[in-house]
Amino acid sequence: MIDDPILLTGIVLTGAHGIYDVHTDNGIFRCTLRGKLKKAFARVQTQNVVGGRKLNVYQMRRAEREREKQHKPAPEAENPIQSRLSAGDYVKFRKLDEHTGLIEEILPRQSELSRLDAGSTDKKAIPQTLLANLDQVFIVLAVAQPDPHFAFLDRYLVICEAANLSAIICLNKADLPHDSHVEEAASLYARLGYTVVWTSAYSGQGIEGLKALLKDHTSLFTGPSGVGKSSLVNALEPNMALRTGLISDATGKGRHTTTGSQLYPLSTGGWLADSAGIRALAAWDVSMEDLPRCFVEFRPYLGECVYDDCNHIDEEGCAIIQAVEDEIIDEGRYRSYVRIYTGEER
Repeated sequence: MIDDPILLTGIVLTGAHGIYDVHTDNGIFRCTLRGKLKKAFARVQTQNVVGGRKLNVYQMRRAEREREKQHKPAPEAENPIQSRLSAGDYVKFRKLDEHTGLIEEILPRQSELSRLDAGSTDKKAIPQTLLANLDQVFIVLAVAQPDPHFAFLDRYLVICEAANLSAIICLNKADLPHDSHVEEAASLYARLGYTVVWTSAYSGQGIEGLKALLKDHTSLFTGPSGVGKSSLVNALEPNMALRTGLISDATGKGRHTTTGSQLYPLSTGGWLADSAGIRALAAWDVSMEDLPRCFVEFRPYLGECVYDDCNHIDEEGCAIIQAVEDEIIDEGRYRSYVRIYTGEER
């Protein structure tokens, strides 16, 4: 990005209580919001309102898809500024001294990962953005020790699909002996269009390829404890996980006790994201209306069932169930869908 002669452009690494660390080519500046932005943030609750009712994140997505079907433009928000400044946001700020600045402008987001506050039952609640401009999520599983749990993987893939995030499947500890079903599962997910990488921090297998996938992207590593996330991070960036407490395999929760997010720069270019709230992805709810399309192999059959309100569980004339019986859709993936739909995975 080219900086304004007066304003510097940077990316928010982290922030709390109205104070933000912003990374630039000239170093990291501790910044606050200019008064007019603070006031705009206070007014932004009027945003995403239809008929006097606030929309949650899933309702907004459905409304957007409906507008696309009807070729209608999106309604202009009363205030175009997002509801909060988050890690990953790009901003323009005025330099006050060698270490501090005043944020004058927040640049438009390309993407965001949002969720409702934990435990919220308010259907009118405004979603909380955990991370802005995230490009991709690396879902890390071990091929053994512990054995991979592919139902867990399916749950995470659903969440990435719902958030329109690119998901990359990382099968770590590839140097260990493992069951043949791991190879079969890897082939299945590759056929579905997902990138699958085999890695080993111990042998170095796949590390260079992982670096190439991370370069110039904003990425998140997630997965269950014990799969070697910390070792992978340290193989990519020596001592980063140890120095920052980025990922804790001991607890699977890392060092955070809040939902705050943080970005760490990669020496090869790009950013690695850390967030306690994002690591709790498995607890996220995806609306039942959105769930079928989050299984990519279901999409050609959506709208082909006998009944328009088919839930694809036990209805007669269901095109998806027929595709499972015809062995076009993998039965294990379909079982994952049923578990998520019925709440067994929540």
